[in-house]
Amino acid sequence: MRREAWAGEPVFGERDEGAHYVERASAYGVVEGAWGLLALVRTPLGVYLPGGGMEPGETPEEAVVRETREECGLQVRAGAWRARARQFTYPADERTHFEKLCVFVEAEVVGCAGVGTEDDHELVWADPAEAARLLTHESQRWAVARWTSGRA
Repeated sequence: MRREAWAGEPVFGERDEGAHYVERASAYGVVEGAWGLLALVRTPLGVYLPGGGMEPGETPEEAVVRETREECGLQVRAGAWRARARQFTYPADERTHFEKLCVFVEAEVVGCAGVGTEDDHELVWADPAEAARLLTHESQRWAVARWTSGRA
Protein backbone atom coordinates (compact mmCIF):
# COMPACT_ATOMS: atom_id res chain seq x y z
CA MET A 1 0.00 0.00 0.00
CA ARG A 2 1.27 3.42 -0.84
CA ARG A 3 1.35 5.91 2.02
CA GLU A 4 0.45 8.84 -0.29
CA ALA A 5 -2.93 7.18 -0.95
CA TRP A 6 -3.66 7.46 2.79
CA ALA A 7 -3.07 11.21 3.09
CA GLY A 8 -6.76 12.08 3.54
CA GLU A 9 -7.62 9.30 5.97
CA PRO A 10 -8.21 9.92 9.71
CA VAL A 11 -5.10 9.61 11.90
CA PHE A 12 -5.10 8.22 15.43
CA GLY A 13 -2.43 7.93 18.09
CA GLU A 14 0.56 10.11 18.85
CA ARG A 15 3.53 10.17 16.48
CA ASP A 16 6.87 10.46 18.28
CA GLU A 17 8.88 12.64 15.91
CA GLY A 18 12.16 11.18 17.22
CA ALA A 19 11.20 7.58 16.48
CA HIS A 20 11.50 5.48 13.34
CA TYR A 21 8.15 4.00 12.27
CA VAL A 22 7.61 0.76 10.40
CA GLU A 23 4.69 1.02 8.00
CA ARG A 24 2.34 -1.97 8.34
CA ALA A 25 -0.62 -2.73 6.10
CA SER A 26 -3.30 -4.07 8.45
CA ALA A 27 -6.86 -5.32 8.19
CA TYR A 28 -9.45 -5.64 10.95
CA GLY A 29 -12.91 -7.15 10.95
CA VAL A 30 -16.02 -5.55 12.33
CA VAL A 31 -17.41 -9.05 12.80
CA GLU A 32 -21.10 -9.32 13.61
CA GLY A 33 -22.43 -12.47 15.22
CA ALA A 34 -25.78 -13.44 16.67
CA TRP A 35 -28.04 -10.77 18.17
CA GLY A 36 -25.95 -7.95 16.67
CA LEU A 37 -22.96 -8.59 18.95
CA LEU A 38 -19.42 -7.88 17.72
CA ALA A 39 -16.47 -10.24 18.06
CA LEU A 40 -13.54 -8.75 19.99
CA VAL A 41 -10.21 -10.26 20.94
CA ARG A 42 -8.84 -9.80 24.47
CA THR A 43 -5.05 -10.20 24.75
CA PRO A 44 -2.57 -9.38 27.51
CA LEU A 45 -2.01 -6.03 25.73
CA GLY A 46 -5.64 -4.96 25.32
CA VAL A 47 -8.90 -5.52 23.47
CA TYR A 48 -8.95 -5.39 19.67
CA LEU A 49 -11.01 -6.16 16.61
CA PRO A 50 -9.98 -9.46 15.02
CA GLY A 51 -7.21 -8.76 12.56
CA GLY A 52 -3.65 -7.63 12.18
CA GLY A 53 -0.86 -7.33 9.67
CA MET A 54 -1.58 -8.37 6.10
CA GLU A 55 0.64 -10.97 4.47
CA PRO A 56 2.27 -10.16 1.10
CA GLY A 57 -0.29 -10.43 -1.71
CA GLU A 58 -3.20 -10.76 0.72
CA THR A 59 -6.31 -8.59 0.34
CA PRO A 60 -7.90 -6.95 3.39
CA GLU A 61 -10.84 -9.36 3.05
CA GLU A 62 -8.55 -12.40 2.99
CA ALA A 63 -6.62 -11.09 6.00
CA VAL A 64 -9.82 -10.60 8.02
CA VAL A 65 -11.01 -14.14 7.19
CA ARG A 66 -7.61 -15.62 8.14
CA GLU A 67 -7.07 -13.56 11.29
CA THR A 68 -10.61 -14.15 12.59
CA ARG A 69 -10.13 -17.90 12.14
CA GLU A 70 -6.71 -17.82 13.87
CA GLU A 71 -7.67 -15.51 16.73
CA CYS A 72 -11.31 -16.46 17.34
CA GLY A 73 -11.94 -19.83 15.72
CA LEU A 74 -14.71 -18.29 13.60
CA GLN A 75 -15.47 -18.62 9.89
CA VAL A 76 -16.55 -15.28 8.46
CA ARG A 77 -17.65 -13.81 5.15
CA ALA A 78 -16.64 -10.25 4.25
CA GLY A 79 -19.43 -7.78 3.54
CA ALA A 80 -19.56 -4.57 1.51
CA TRP A 81 -18.74 -1.94 4.18
CA ARG A 82 -15.16 -0.61 4.37
CA ALA A 83 -13.34 2.18 6.17
CA ARG A 84 -9.69 3.23 6.37
CA ALA A 85 -7.58 5.00 8.97
CA ARG A 86 -3.98 5.37 10.11
CA GLN A 87 -2.94 4.39 13.66
CA PHE A 88 0.38 5.19 15.31
CA THR A 89 1.23 2.62 17.96
CA TYR A 90 4.06 1.16 19.99
CA PRO A 91 3.29 -2.42 21.09
CA ALA A 92 5.46 -3.16 24.11
CA ASP A 93 5.91 -6.81 23.17
CA GLU A 94 7.40 -5.91 19.76
CA ARG A 95 9.28 -2.80 20.93
CA THR A 96 8.73 -1.19 17.55
CA HIS A 97 6.90 1.95 16.48
CA PHE A 98 4.28 1.19 13.82
CA GLU A 99 2.29 3.34 11.47
CA LYS A 100 -0.60 1.01 10.73
CA LEU A 101 -2.47 1.59 7.50
CA CYS A 102 -5.74 0.02 8.66
CA VAL A 103 -8.53 -1.24 6.46
CA PHE A 104 -11.68 -2.10 8.40
CA VAL A 105 -13.91 -4.70 6.79
CA GLU A 106 -17.45 -5.63 7.78
CA ALA A 107 -17.87 -9.40 8.18
CA GLU A 108 -20.50 -11.80 9.39
CA VAL A 109 -20.06 -15.10 11.17
CA VAL A 110 -20.99 -18.06 8.96
CA GLY A 111 -19.64 -20.91 11.09
CA CYS A 112 -17.23 -22.16 13.66
CA ALA A 113 -13.70 -23.17 12.64
CA GLY A 114 -12.87 -24.74 16.00
CA VAL A 115 -10.72 -23.04 18.59
CA GLY A 116 -8.44 -20.10 17.79
CA THR A 117 -4.76 -21.00 17.50
CA GLU A 118 -3.38 -18.15 19.61
CA ASP A 119 -3.33 -19.21 23.27
CA ASP A 120 -3.33 -15.69 24.73
CA HIS A 121 -6.33 -14.53 22.66
CA GLU A 122 -9.82 -14.71 24.14
CA LEU A 123 -12.97 -14.20 22.07
CA VAL A 124 -15.30 -11.67 23.70
CA TRP A 125 -18.76 -10.64 22.42
CA ALA A 126 -20.06 -7.12 22.98
CA ASP A 127 -22.79 -4.89 21.64
CA PRO A 128 -21.40 -2.11 19.40
CA ALA A 129 -21.60 0.62 22.07
CA GLU A 130 -19.73 -1.52 24.61
CA ALA A 131 -17.23 -2.60 21.94
CA ALA A 132 -16.45 1.04 21.17
CA ARG A 133 -15.69 1.59 24.88
CA LEU A 134 -13.58 -1.58 25.32
CA LEU A 135 -11.33 -1.32 22.27
CA THR A 136 -7.75 -0.27 22.96
CA HIS A 137 -6.94 1.53 19.69
CA GLU A 138 -8.70 4.78 18.85
CA SER A 139 -8.93 3.86 15.17
CA GLN A 140 -10.87 0.71 16.02
CA ARG A 141 -13.28 2.61 18.27
CA TRP A 142 -13.79 5.08 15.42
CA ALA A 143 -14.40 2.25 12.92
CA VAL A 144 -17.05 0.61 15.13
CA ALA A 145 -18.80 3.97 15.66
CA ARG A 146 -18.73 4.68 11.92
CA TRP A 147 -20.01 1.17 11.09
CA THR A 148 -22.80 1.57 13.65
CA SER A 149 -23.86 5.00 12.35
CA GLY A 150 -24.12 3.61 8.82
CA ARG A 151 -26.62 1.01 9.98
CA ALA A 152 -29.04 3.45 11.60
